[in-house]
Amino acid sequence: MNKLEDPIFQIVDAIAEAEGVEPITLDPPLAEVVDPDAVEALVEDSTSSDLEVRFAYRGHDIVVDDSSRVQVD
Repeated sequence: MNKLEDPIFQIVDAIAEAEGVEPITLDPPLAEVVDPDAVEALVEDSTSSDLEVRFAYRGHDIVVDDSSRVQVD
């Protein structure tokens, strides 16, 4: 999986973009809120086209689907 396909990088980039900040400045780090390996494993190993991983981070609702598409609300 390259960086562009990695859901964790996509989540961090999407949140930083929504907040108008650099990804490195996000605090707490995403890994302190959700297990990045678990998110990646769920998305990569999904055999369902209906999979969605949902969690809250920095006041945003994050949704990652089985194709690694990230939605930040």
